[in-house]
Amino acid sequence: LAQETLKLMAYSKIKMGLGLGLAALLVGGTITTTVMRMERDQTLTPGQIMTRSVDAYAALSSYSDTGVVSSEVGEQTLTLTFATRLERPNLYRVSWAQTNGPNLATGAVWSDGSGDKLQVTAPGFLAAAIKQAAPNQPQKMPNLAAALARAMPYSSFAATTIPGMFFAQDIGDFAAPAASGRYPLLKEADASVDGVDCYVVSSAAIDLSKLPRIGKPGTATATFWIGKQDFLIHQTRMKYVENGVPAAQWNQTVDDAIKQSLRRQNKPVTPEAVAALRPQMKSIMKQVQDSLNSGVVYTQIHSNIVINQQYPVADFAR
Repeated sequence: LAQETLKLMAYSKIKMGLGLGLAALLVGGTITTTVMRMERDQTLTPGQIMTRSVDAYAALSSYSDTGVVSSEVGEQTLTLTFATRLERPNLYRVSWAQTNGPNLATGAVWSDGSGDKLQVTAPGFLAAAIKQAAPNQPQKMPNLAAALARAMPYSSFAATTIPGMFFAQDIGDFAAPAASGRYPLLKEADASVDGVDCYVVSSAAIDLSKLPRIGKPGTATATFWIGKQDFLIHQTRMKYVENGVPAAQWNQTVDDAIKQSLRRQNKPVTPEAVAALRPQMKSIMKQVQDSLNSGVVYTQIHSNIVINQQYPVADFAR
């Protein structure tokens, strides 16, 4: 009995030793792998991070999310909720709804494969601004890029940032220029978005006069929170600063805006109609101009991200 007990103890020690040795080997290997990966990740340049993000979207078959855009305009913060669904080769739907502010609006831009359409449900002057033939009704667009670009200002960039990355389209957003390598990129301190560890990359000032569909004097900067594991964008922040209209052109600019608005609403453009609207238009344009001069900040947060799931075509219809 004593001999058998000694044998059992010896075997247990050997087994324990083997177990501890194997555990140490495994843990050591895991630690080594983790450290190597961390060291490798720490050496990624901002450009490489953006390139990996571009590649990550290019590799997806589909993408969906929900989110919120906060727009800081002067002392006011406006919020807008959105939902995105994208699938290759050309299916998409982005819908949005403004949740506060003086002129609440909703809208959607979509294609179920039968054509590109845009609809904005808003007060009459906003419907006129996007040249809707029938106010608050779907409007046919010539192609995907044109539809998303037209939706950009009404969705506070929700219709362009991720769809632009997914479809590799430079549609007037600031994400594509930042990802293109045409502007210097900076690596900020890492941060977390909804529990996701992210790299933070920001762009140098982007010249608005050289961007398609903008072409105005001013600058924009873009900051991206990019997931360390998926290399998808979980948050963006865009600051848009537009240079003001010269004083000598101010009155003419106001009158031109009034005439354009009257034409779009199919109202007669007469000196009396222009004079009647001039005080109101001056007040509106001054508020807008002051906000643009000081800068408008758009912060997008992307949540509930789902990738590579196949959707029925009906999910992309309005």
